[in-house]
Amino acid sequence: MISGSSASLLKQEYSSLLTGRNLTFKIFPLSFKEYLDFLKIDYPSINTLVKNKIIHALRDFFETGGFPEVFFKEKEIKHLLLKEYFDDIIYKDIVSRHNVNAKKISDLAVYLLANISNPFTIRKIRNFTGLSIDSIKDYISYLEEAFLIETINYFSYSIKESMQRPKKSYALDSGIRNIASFAFSKDEGRLAENLAFIELRRQEKEVYYWKGQGEVDFVIKNKDNLLTAINVSYTDKIDEREIKSLLEFKKEFNKTKELILLTKDTEKQEQGIKYIPLWKWLLE
Repeated sequence: MISGSSASLLKQEYSSLLTGRNLTFKIFPLSFKEYLDFLKIDYPSINTLVKNKIIHALRDFFETGGFPEVFFKEKEIKHLLLKEYFDDIIYKDIVSRHNVNAKKISDLAVYLLANISNPFTIRKIRNFTGLSIDSIKDYISYLEEAFLIETINYFSYSIKESMQRPKKSYALDSGIRNIASFAFSKDEGRLAENLAFIELRRQEKEVYYWKGQGEVDFVIKNKDNLLTAINVSYTDKIDEREIKSLLEFKKEFNKTKELILLTKDTEKQEQGIKYIPLWKWLLE
């Protein structure tokens, strides 16, 4: 068994030596289920007390993420350790391997991590960083290879349109994202959406986003080619636009089989939309 934090380390340097004798597995940080196991919270038996513990644990999970070593440290040490992880990824997994400018790749990483869930264009990043278009594309691929971020495309049956539209980026660990971008509780909505993305990727879903009059956070293209549209609304009061955008998507795409709205605590089914609390969805 060979393990490492860099995708290219495994795929490019070892797979060629083990042709026909290798399988690659992508290991994510702790899932929320696993995090609750570490806390010894018995989530299969949910009562009011357990539910409150789960919701409190979710807030902590937003902040510190899912690296096992971080879980066992005191709060001050958690932040130091997460900063060390971020620096190691930048300097050891990217700078030393690809011989790129450390400040520029770090600035780009911070920009993408701070703006998780927001659509971005290469041109916009060029204006922010001063990097060339080719360099930006290379740098983003290095950040993805190092498992710091993942990007998703716009959903369209036209490959050209899908590739030409803005992309969205997500962090593969919210703890590293927070420490790198100096953002915590005020970003709860973005962190909820990011956590939903990580879970979808853990399940190996094919994930996109879509934007019409409204925006759909995630479009899942299922193996049967039917579509699932998901919005995340982690607020006390659900914005009407979250509902309208899901209904707009269903009207636009007749292969839509399921509409899901992940909420803070609302659970119901209405207008063909399944409302599920995020914490409960993560435990399914």
